Amino acid sequence: MELYTLAQQVIDFAATEHAIAYVRQDTRMDGSVFASFHFVDCETMQTRPISEGAYLQVKFGDLGPYLADSLAEPYACRSARLPGGGCAVLRSDAMLCLYEPDGSHGAEFFLGYRDAPAHDIVSTDDGLWYTVPARNAIALFSLHACEMVLRVGGSGVFNRPLGIAGYGERLLISCTASNMVRTLQMPGYDLKETVDIARPFEKFFMIQGRRFVFSNGELLAAEVF
Repeated sequence: MELYTLAQQVIDFAATEHAIAYVRQDTRMDGSVFASFHFVDCETMQTRPISEGAYLQVKFGDLGPYLADSLAEPYACRSARLPGGGCAVLRSDAMLCLYEPDGSHGAEFFLGYRDAPAHDIVSTDDGLWYTVPARNAIALFSLHACEMVLRVGGSGVFNRPLGIAGYGERLLISCTASNMVRTLQMPGYDLKETVDIARPFEKFFMIQGRRFVFSNGELLAAEVF
């Protein structure tokens, strides 16, 4: 798969069904470092600068301004916008924080499997799917039961899965130790095709038929799939 660079020195990004927003670390002439915010329209592949508030809106939805003030590290966490306007936030310490649409803090849990921490989350109709790299597994957290209800994986299935993304009725699992992407087809949870990234990477995702890869601070894109 041939990839080209969209952006470098990316410290955080968030994707929707139609676009990507990202935070880039830039340096001024005097050597001081600052963050800049950008938006990519995935239909035209045009990039434009945006405000910090607009970036937080993409990442957290309408709760963006509130969560930016309440979270110690808004750019170091993983997030998933929930149906109805709520938001799930996975902090760097693997604590899952659920926020109601009005901004109230609904619940907080350690997210993982067999004492190993979760790394990434994605929201689906079934709940929150998450990766557990140390256990070579992904798991499903029910938002109704507030517990893990399903696990898929093992060393013969996934190889250090870090990133996870949804695309239609598929889950895209980034197996970073083998530089491969495994596809889980829902609702039957059947493992389908494998994509060879052929380079170290942290996350693979798709928007409007186009493939994207996050690798060592770079956002990369391929042509339409």
